[in-house]
Amino acid sequence: MKFDYPNLFIEINEEKIIFLVVKYNEDLEFTVLDTTIIKSEGILNRKIIDINVLSKLIKDTLYTIEKKIDHIFKSASVVIDHNNINCINISGYKKISGSQVSKQDISYILNDIKKTIMDKEPNYSLIHLFNSAYTLDGENIENMPIGLYGDFYNHHLTFFLILKNDIKNLKQVLNNSHIHIEKVILKPFAQNINKLKKEHSNKSQFFINLNKKKSDISIFNNLSFIYHEKFNFGTDIII
Repeated sequence: MKFDYPNLFIEINEEKIIFLVVKYNEDLEFTVLDTTIIKSEGILNRKIIDINVLSKLIKDTLYTIEKKIDHIFKSASVVIDHNNINCINISGYKKISGSQVSKQDISYILNDIKKTIMDKEPNYSLIHLFNSAYTLDGENIENMPIGLYGDFYNHHLTFFLILKNDIKNLKQVLNNSHIHIEKVILKPFAQNINKLKKEHSNKSQFFINLNKKKSDISIFNNLSFIYHEKFNFGTDIII
Protein backbone atom coordinates (compact mmCIF):
# COMPACT_ATOMS: atom_id res chain seq x y z
CA MET A 1 0.00 0.00 0.00
CA LYS A 2 1.33 3.42 -0.98
CA PHE A 3 0.42 6.62 0.86
CA ASP A 4 -0.85 9.71 -1.00
CA TYR A 5 -0.89 7.65 -4.17
CA PRO A 6 -3.72 5.99 -6.14
CA ASN A 7 -4.22 2.38 -5.02
CA LEU A 8 -6.27 0.06 -7.21
CA PHE A 9 -8.63 -2.65 -5.96
CA ILE A 10 -10.49 -4.94 -8.35
CA GLU A 11 -13.30 -7.24 -7.23
CA ILE A 12 -14.02 -9.98 -9.74
CA ASN A 13 -17.13 -12.10 -9.41
CA GLU A 14 -19.66 -13.86 -11.59
CA GLU A 15 -22.06 -10.93 -11.87
CA LYS A 16 -19.87 -7.83 -11.96
CA ILE A 17 -16.38 -6.41 -11.79
CA ILE A 18 -15.81 -3.52 -9.41
CA PHE A 19 -12.86 -1.14 -9.83
CA LEU A 20 -12.08 1.00 -6.79
CA VAL A 21 -9.32 3.61 -6.71
CA VAL A 22 -8.45 5.09 -3.33
CA LYS A 23 -5.74 7.27 -1.84
CA TYR A 24 -4.54 6.60 1.73
CA ASN A 25 -2.90 8.98 4.16
CA GLU A 26 -0.46 7.89 6.87
CA ASP A 27 -3.35 7.36 9.33
CA LEU A 28 -4.81 4.81 6.88
CA GLU A 29 -7.77 7.08 6.19
CA PHE A 30 -8.71 6.95 2.54
CA THR A 31 -10.34 9.06 -0.13
CA VAL A 32 -12.19 7.40 -3.01
CA LEU A 33 -10.90 8.71 -6.33
CA ASP A 34 -13.02 6.55 -8.61
CA THR A 35 -15.53 3.70 -8.55
CA THR A 36 -16.45 1.86 -11.73
CA ILE A 37 -18.74 -1.16 -11.99
CA ILE A 38 -19.21 -3.24 -15.14
CA LYS A 39 -21.04 -6.45 -15.98
CA SER A 40 -18.84 -9.52 -15.73
CA GLU A 41 -18.16 -11.96 -18.58
CA GLY A 42 -15.94 -15.03 -18.88
CA ILE A 43 -16.79 -16.37 -15.41
CA LEU A 44 -19.06 -19.30 -14.56
CA ASN A 45 -19.69 -20.76 -11.12
CA ARG A 46 -17.12 -18.29 -9.75
CA LYS A 47 -14.36 -19.71 -11.97
CA ILE A 48 -12.65 -18.07 -14.94
CA ILE A 49 -13.69 -19.89 -18.12
CA ASP A 50 -12.59 -17.40 -20.80
CA ILE A 51 -9.32 -15.55 -20.20
CA ASN A 52 -9.51 -13.49 -23.41
CA VAL A 53 -13.01 -12.12 -22.80
CA LEU A 54 -12.32 -11.24 -19.16
CA SER A 55 -8.92 -9.75 -19.99
CA LYS A 56 -10.41 -7.44 -22.62
CA LEU A 57 -13.11 -6.24 -20.23
CA ILE A 58 -10.56 -5.36 -17.56
CA LYS A 59 -8.05 -3.85 -19.98
CA ASP A 60 -10.63 -1.60 -21.67
CA THR A 61 -12.08 -0.44 -18.35
CA LEU A 62 -8.65 0.26 -16.87
CA TYR A 63 -7.79 2.38 -19.89
CA THR A 64 -10.89 4.52 -19.29
CA ILE A 65 -10.15 4.88 -15.56
CA GLU A 66 -6.50 5.78 -16.17
CA LYS A 67 -7.50 8.53 -18.60
CA LYS A 68 -10.07 9.83 -16.12
CA ILE A 69 -7.68 10.17 -13.15
CA ASP A 70 -4.51 10.71 -15.22
CA HIS A 71 -2.60 7.80 -13.71
CA ILE A 72 -1.17 4.54 -15.10
CA PHE A 73 -1.58 1.50 -12.84
CA LYS A 74 1.03 -1.24 -12.63
CA SER A 75 -0.40 -3.25 -9.72
CA ALA A 76 -3.66 -4.01 -7.92
CA SER A 77 -5.15 -5.91 -5.01
CA VAL A 78 -7.76 -8.36 -6.26
CA VAL A 79 -10.84 -9.47 -4.32
CA ILE A 80 -12.36 -12.81 -5.35
CA ASP A 81 -15.46 -14.75 -4.31
CA HIS A 82 -14.33 -18.34 -4.76
CA ASN A 83 -16.31 -21.59 -4.50
CA ASN A 84 -13.56 -23.97 -3.44
CA ILE A 85 -11.87 -22.46 -0.41
CA ASN A 86 -9.77 -24.90 1.58
CA CYS A 87 -9.83 -23.80 5.24
CA ILE A 88 -7.35 -25.54 7.57
CA ASN A 89 -7.06 -24.95 11.31
CA ILE A 90 -3.95 -26.38 12.94
CA SER A 91 -1.87 -25.91 16.09
CA GLY A 92 1.87 -26.03 16.66
CA TYR A 93 3.72 -26.09 19.94
CA LYS A 94 7.15 -25.66 21.50
CA LYS A 95 8.52 -26.65 24.88
CA ILE A 96 10.28 -23.62 26.31
CA SER A 97 11.04 -25.09 29.78
CA GLY A 98 10.82 -21.92 31.84
CA SER A 99 12.31 -19.63 29.20
CA GLN A 100 10.77 -16.55 27.62
CA VAL A 101 8.65 -16.90 24.50
CA SER A 102 10.69 -15.32 21.69
CA LYS A 103 9.97 -14.17 18.14
CA GLN A 104 12.20 -17.02 17.02
CA ASP A 105 9.95 -19.55 18.82
CA ILE A 106 6.89 -18.21 17.03
CA SER A 107 8.67 -18.07 13.65
CA TYR A 108 9.81 -21.66 14.10
CA ILE A 109 6.24 -22.87 14.78
CA LEU A 110 4.77 -20.84 11.91
CA ASN A 111 7.34 -21.92 9.32
CA ASP A 112 7.18 -25.56 10.40
CA ILE A 113 3.38 -25.70 10.10
CA LYS A 114 3.34 -23.74 6.84
CA LYS A 115 5.83 -26.18 5.29
CA THR A 116 3.75 -29.16 6.47
CA ILE A 117 0.54 -27.71 5.01
CA MET A 118 2.05 -26.78 1.66
CA ASP A 119 3.81 -30.14 1.33
CA LYS A 120 0.49 -31.93 1.87
CA GLU A 121 -1.46 -29.59 -0.43
CA PRO A 122 0.83 -29.22 -3.49
CA ASN A 123 -2.04 -28.23 -5.79
CA TYR A 124 -3.10 -25.27 -3.63
CA SER A 125 -1.83 -21.72 -3.13
CA LEU A 126 -1.89 -19.94 0.21
CA ILE A 127 -4.16 -16.88 0.17
CA HIS A 128 -4.57 -15.96 3.84
CA LEU A 129 -2.77 -16.98 7.03
CA PHE A 130 -4.10 -15.94 10.43
CA ASN A 131 -2.74 -16.24 13.95
CA SER A 132 -5.91 -17.60 15.58
CA ALA A 133 -5.04 -18.26 19.22
CA TYR A 134 -2.15 -18.27 21.70
CA THR A 135 -1.94 -20.57 24.72
CA LEU A 136 0.82 -20.49 27.33
CA ASP A 137 0.84 -23.28 29.96
CA GLY A 138 -2.85 -23.96 29.29
CA GLU A 139 -3.95 -20.32 29.57
CA ASN A 140 -5.36 -18.44 26.58
CA ILE A 141 -3.46 -15.22 25.88
CA GLU A 142 -5.06 -12.33 23.98
CA ASN A 143 -1.88 -11.31 22.12
CA MET A 144 1.39 -12.99 21.19
CA PRO A 145 3.08 -13.71 24.54
CA ILE A 146 6.54 -12.58 23.44
CA GLY A 147 8.70 -12.05 26.54
CA LEU A 148 6.50 -14.07 28.91
CA TYR A 149 8.01 -17.04 30.76
CA GLY A 150 6.46 -20.48 30.53
CA ASP A 151 7.00 -24.18 29.99
CA PHE A 152 4.75 -25.02 27.03
CA TYR A 153 3.58 -22.72 24.26
CA ASN A 154 0.79 -23.55 21.79
CA HIS A 155 0.15 -21.42 18.71
CA HIS A 156 -3.00 -21.88 16.59
CA LEU A 157 -3.04 -20.93 12.91
CA THR A 158 -5.70 -20.77 10.19
CA PHE A 159 -4.80 -21.26 6.53
CA PHE A 160 -7.01 -20.38 3.56
CA LEU A 161 -6.00 -21.94 0.25
CA ILE A 162 -7.40 -22.16 -3.28
CA LEU A 163 -6.29 -24.20 -6.29
CA LYS A 164 -3.04 -23.08 -7.94
CA ASN A 165 -4.56 -23.27 -11.42
CA ASP A 166 -7.27 -20.80 -10.43
CA ILE A 167 -4.59 -18.37 -9.23
CA LYS A 168 -2.62 -18.89 -12.47
CA ASN A 169 -5.72 -18.03 -14.53
CA LEU A 170 -6.34 -14.93 -12.43
CA LYS A 171 -2.72 -13.78 -12.80
CA GLN A 172 -2.88 -14.32 -16.56
CA VAL A 173 -5.99 -12.15 -16.83
CA LEU A 174 -4.27 -9.30 -14.98
CA ASN A 175 -0.95 -9.82 -16.78
CA ASN A 176 -2.79 -9.27 -20.05
CA SER A 177 -3.58 -5.79 -18.75
CA HIS A 178 0.03 -5.31 -17.54
CA ILE A 179 -1.13 -5.43 -13.92
CA HIS A 180 0.85 -7.20 -11.21
CA ILE A 181 -1.29 -8.69 -8.42
CA GLU A 182 -0.08 -7.34 -5.08
CA LYS A 183 -2.49 -9.38 -3.01
CA VAL A 184 -5.42 -11.75 -3.47
CA ILE A 185 -8.17 -11.16 -0.90
CA LEU A 186 -11.12 -13.46 -0.24
CA LYS A 187 -14.39 -11.51 -0.35
CA PRO A 188 -15.86 -13.10 2.84
CA PHE A 189 -12.86 -11.77 4.75
CA ALA A 190 -12.94 -8.30 3.20
CA GLN A 191 -16.66 -7.67 3.74
CA ASN A 192 -16.89 -9.10 7.25
CA ILE A 193 -13.68 -7.74 8.78
CA ASN A 194 -14.93 -4.29 7.83
CA LYS A 195 -18.11 -4.90 9.85
CA LEU A 196 -16.09 -6.08 12.86
CA LYS A 197 -13.84 -3.03 12.79
CA LYS A 198 -16.86 -0.71 12.62
CA GLU A 199 -18.31 -2.45 15.67
CA HIS A 200 -14.91 -2.38 17.44
CA SER A 201 -15.50 -6.01 18.38
CA ASN A 202 -12.86 -8.70 18.90
CA LYS A 203 -15.26 -11.37 20.15
CA SER A 204 -16.14 -14.55 18.26
CA GLN A 205 -18.75 -13.77 15.63
CA PHE A 206 -20.63 -15.73 12.98
CA PHE A 207 -21.74 -14.25 9.67
CA ILE A 208 -24.38 -16.16 7.71
CA ASN A 209 -25.15 -15.06 4.17
CA LEU A 210 -28.35 -16.45 2.62
CA ASN A 211 -28.91 -16.01 -1.10
CA LYS A 212 -31.62 -17.59 -3.22
CA LYS A 213 -29.62 -20.67 -4.26
CA LYS A 214 -26.36 -20.41 -2.34
CA SER A 215 -25.36 -19.71 1.25
CA ASP A 216 -22.17 -19.38 3.23
CA ILE A 217 -20.95 -19.02 6.79
CA SER A 218 -17.87 -17.16 8.06
CA ILE A 219 -16.48 -17.29 11.59
CA PHE A 220 -14.13 -14.74 13.15
CA ASN A 221 -12.35 -14.84 16.49
CA ASN A 222 -10.39 -11.88 17.88
CA LEU A 223 -10.49 -10.28 14.39
CA SER A 224 -8.96 -13.43 12.86
CA PHE A 225 -10.78 -15.24 10.05
CA ILE A 226 -10.92 -18.85 11.28
CA TYR A 227 -13.56 -20.65 9.19
CA HIS A 228 -15.55 -20.38 5.97
CA GLU A 229 -17.84 -22.77 4.13
CA LYS A 230 -20.22 -22.45 1.18
CA PHE A 231 -23.45 -24.41 0.65
CA ASN A 232 -25.35 -25.11 -2.57
CA PHE A 233 -28.72 -24.15 -1.14
CA GLY A 234 -30.36 -20.94 0.03
CA THR A 235 -33.71 -19.37 0.75
CA ASP A 236 -35.25 -21.43 -2.08
CA ILE A 237 -35.07 -24.58 0.06
CA ILE A 238 -36.76 -22.77 2.94
CA ILE A 239 -39.57 -21.48 0.72
